[in-house]
Amino acid sequence: MIKESPFLAFLKINLEEVREGYARVSAIVDKNYLNMHGGAHGSFIFAVADAAFEYVSNYSRNSVALNVNIHFRRPSFEGEKLIAEAFEESSGNTTSLYKILVKNNEGKIVAYVTALVYHLDGKARK
Repeated sequence: MIKESPFLAFLKINLEEVREGYARVSAIVDKNYLNMHGGAHGSFIFAVADAAFEYVSNYSRNSVALNVNIHFRRPSFEGEKLIAEAFEESSGNTTSLYKILVKNNEGKIVAYVTALVYHLDGKARK
């Protein structure tokens, strides 16, 4: 069951699609999300990736993050649309692994993320 997140609403991160094993979100880089170099702050890019991760990993099970690794590949700037797509790589009874790609308007990778969750229910998905 998908629940509203006040934090994602605050950052204007939009859910575009979610289904079993996949989620896509998007957000526009606002001037308030810039770092000292004029690019999107890493924490904003991470938040966009984390939103896709949150939706995909909680689509049919209650889950919490155990570990998230992010590799920043290129900068993103004010006005650009970031799109994060999360893909389930493997699913188990207690943990599952996900890959999240954050891309810019041109489809170029801004960040590559791997994420591991712990499933609170301890049951395999049917």
